[in-house]
Amino acid sequence: MFLSELWQLALEAHRAGDERVLRRVYGFAHWCFHQPEQFLSNASVVSFYEHVFDEWELRDEVAPWLPAEVVARVRPLWEWRWPAERLSEVDRLLSGSPPPDRNAV
Repeated sequence: MFLSELWQLALEAHRAGDERVLRRVYGFAHWCFHQPEQFLSNASVVSFYEHVFDEWELRDEVAPWLPAEVVARVRPLWEWRWPAERLSEVDRLLSGSPPPDRNAV
């Protein structure tokens, strides 16, 4: 439950542009992810990282905060939850590729 609440704090910090809070929140979630006890590690994936793109309008702000090792573990959950278009957009964001030119002929 705490990690779900922590994600709400991250959302508020993203909206406010509060990098200090974001460093602390994502740092704690990443610390949980690395704990040898599976309870905390799994909780960080299911209650925090699985939901980081639920507020779709914040995707550009969220993507840089996600370590590759976390993405590798949570991506199967995203595959299960999202349509292919959304997953492709997240993959593009996480790869650092520029958005496609929608006006190209």
